Amino acid sequence: MNGQLSRRTVLSGLTAAALLAPLGACARPTGTGVGSTEFFQFKSEAITLFDRICAEYNAAHGTNIEQNFQADNVTALRVRLVKGDIPPLITINGDYSYGALARSGVFHDFAGSDLLAPVNPSIAQILPTLGVGAEGQVNGVPFANNGSGMIYNRAIFDEHGFDPPQTWDELIGLADEFTALGVDPFYWGFRDNWTGAPMFSSLSGNFLDGEVAAWYARRQVGETSFEELMPVLEKMRQIGGYGNSNKYEIGYNDANQGFAQGRAAMYVHGTYAIPAIRSYNPDIQLGTFATPPDSGEAWVVSGVDVALTCGTEPVDGALDFFSYLMEEPNMAAYCAEQVAFPTREGMTADDEALEGLMPYFESQRLTTYSDHNFPPAVNLNNYMQQFLINGDAAAFVRTLDVQYDRVIERINSTL
Repeated sequence: MNGQLSRRTVLSGLTAAALLAPLGACARPTGTGVGSTEFFQFKSEAITLFDRICAEYNAAHGTNIEQNFQADNVTALRVRLVKGDIPPLITINGDYSYGALARSGVFHDFAGSDLLAPVNPSIAQILPTLGVGAEGQVNGVPFANNGSGMIYNRAIFDEHGFDPPQTWDELIGLADEFTALGVDPFYWGFRDNWTGAPMFSSLSGNFLDGEVAAWYARRQVGETSFEELMPVLEKMRQIGGYGNSNKYEIGYNDANQGFAQGRAAMYVHGTYAIPAIRSYNPDIQLGTFATPPDSGEAWVVSGVDVALTCGTEPVDGALDFFSYLMEEPNMAAYCAEQVAFPTREGMTADDEALEGLMPYFESQRLTTYSDHNFPPAVNLNNYMQQFLINGDAAAFVRTLDVQYDRVIERINSTL
């Protein structure tokens, strides 16, 4: 398939990464011992919960599954792959890096598995759009998802008698009304170059009518240009012009804190930001709504925040442990703690902050992140940050087209 990496290409490229990686990148913490089965996971905030789940499973099944937390799990995983030492149980974020590894053929094929049977179909289709080991495969099981749209401060909205907007014109009208009242409509932290990507992805989801993955498949073979996304960039420039005057001086963490302190009405990020916001203000009343389209019904961008996977030949008991993780009580516990959306059909997110996006999960109006379709070598975030600063959409498009084609050509030449 065009643009896919072979196993040899990926692993040969990883050899250099292994040599450059910190020695601690693949070190296993004390406690993952002889005779244990390693559960390789990357969510620091979920260590305690996963320890409990492992302990309960071990007690019930006479096994010895032990958690190995790795913050930079993709780097650590690549180092392990070079050594032919793939962990038996893996959690991974469903982004471009996951897709590149899946395309190299190192992950198990879960297509037709009972593990996928209960998964919301609109969620189940996200991982295969990022990459597969072979046509028809599904190389990961979605365990928890996020949603990207607009987070808003309920108290500020209620104070002024406003409701979440349904259309783009209503959003701009609301931004003007907040500005006239002396309230910043949006809070931004553009010093960190990736913080424009959630806005880009959410707007792309509506503009492409939910067909984000299909559009990037066409872009990969040169059937279209990023110039087609110019309306998305115009909207980014429009709402990016509102809000805090220090938007280019502060980063993501400071923006989380500022929004938590009530310095703006809306925050354009995914639901992954909610725990961080609440860490600064546990009592803040948060809500969410889909990024408004020009007209009609919106699409919500969603990513697989945690996917479960393993090597092509699962070790004994691996799939059984994954089945246990996917049981409703365990999934519900994780999603409640991490403010995430469950992936099983019929389950709902109970956190009030997620209520505004939950109907889109139930109606399956979900699409993937636009930025997850960019190879890292394109440097999307750097170019996007420059665009947000200078507002030159035409230059941004030209640069993206040139860099994207160059990287894809280089990838194809290694096949």
